[in-house]
Amino acid sequence: MTYNGWTNRETWLINLHFEPKNQGDIEWLRLQLETAFRKMTVDHFYGNFFNDLINFQLINWDELANHVQENYEEE
Repeated sequence: MTYNGWTNRETWLINLHFEPKNQGDIEWLRLQLETAFRKMTVDHFYGNFFNDLINFQLINWDELANHVQENYEEE
C-alpha cells in the first residue's frame, strides 16, 4: 500500500512538511525528529496520543534519501 506515491503516510508527511533538499537535511531531520519524538513519548499519558498520530518507526528514511538524490543532488 502506498500514500500519495510514497511508501506510507509517515514518509509522505516528512517530505511534505520539511522538503529535504540534500542528504544533510535528511540526517539532520532524522536526528531532530527522533530526539523530539522520544521526548514527547516518554510520558505514557501523552506518548500514546503522539504514537496514534504518527508511527515514527514507519518513516522510510532510505526512500527520502533516494528522492533527494534523484530530484535535487544531480543538478
